Amino acid sequence: MGIGPVFAEILAELLISDSVKIQKTSGQKDLVGKTALVVGGAGRMGAWFCRRLANRGANVRVWDPRGKLDGYENVRSLRPVAQNSDIIVVASPLGACPEDLEAVLEASPKGLVFDICSIKSHIAALLRKAARDGITIVSAHPMFGPSVPTSRGQSVLLCDCGSKKGMNLARTLFAGAGANVVVVDLDDHDQLMAYVLGLSHLCSLLFARTLVGCGQAVEDLKRVQGPSFGKMLKMYEELSRESVRVYHDIQALNPHTEKMIALMEKALRELKMASTDTDHGKFRDVMGSNREYLEVG
Repeated sequence: MGIGPVFAEILAELLISDSVKIQKTSGQKDLVGKTALVVGGAGRMGAWFCRRLANRGANVRVWDPRGKLDGYENVRSLRPVAQNSDIIVVASPLGACPEDLEAVLEASPKGLVFDICSIKSHIAALLRKAARDGITIVSAHPMFGPSVPTSRGQSVLLCDCGSKKGMNLARTLFAGAGANVVVVDLDDHDQLMAYVLGLSHLCSLLFARTLVGCGQAVEDLKRVQGPSFGKMLKMYEELSRESVRVYHDIQALNPHTEKMIALMEKALRELKMASTDTDHGKFRDVMGSNREYLEVG
């Protein structure tokens, strides 16, 4: 229709935003009467959970030593609120999560407790001990960022920590918002994320970093770009708008990062050999092996 991509994206966001507003007024308030505490609620994902839970009728409060969230009750004392809330979301930054989660667990909470960390190894022992102590707990990982207007149609990973009640309540909570709930073993989570998140991010960073050293002005590259270059550029532009701390922690706190990078370096060496060889056989073998693994028809 001749509409520019920037205008089209803004228009789409406005349509989605208005649709969400309508859903707020007409949708079922399935959490009316429930109390929720969002630990780390001043952060972007914490604020996202505050909005979503409030939209469903919950009375939401925030505890965050790193800041405040306007429009919600920001509590100073964690223990009494954590002890008596029906839902406790630990949305603290990855590096701060172990300390904040431990503070929540020390309050002996009666309600459902879940974190939303994209790395689990550094809190796995805490999660399992809490389940053994009888706390209703589960570990969640929303596979989307705070720019997503709603979890409807989005995937949320749930890791069983040993609390059957926690799994059931969390499944109901997320499925009730239209999310696609996927159960992942707690011990397998970080290895999967090394490739689903870590590798994806590094490939985008590698693309941009290579361009930085290529000696060409980015505007000159854009002027002659094809579809593949445009897609890669858009991917990096989206990544660059996210939190540097979060993206670094996803790499630095994952115990499988070094192995993933070693495989990436090995693959790059193989591609270098295949790409510079005058015989196209090696390149064909690489393409064929990739196609077979990825089941590309």
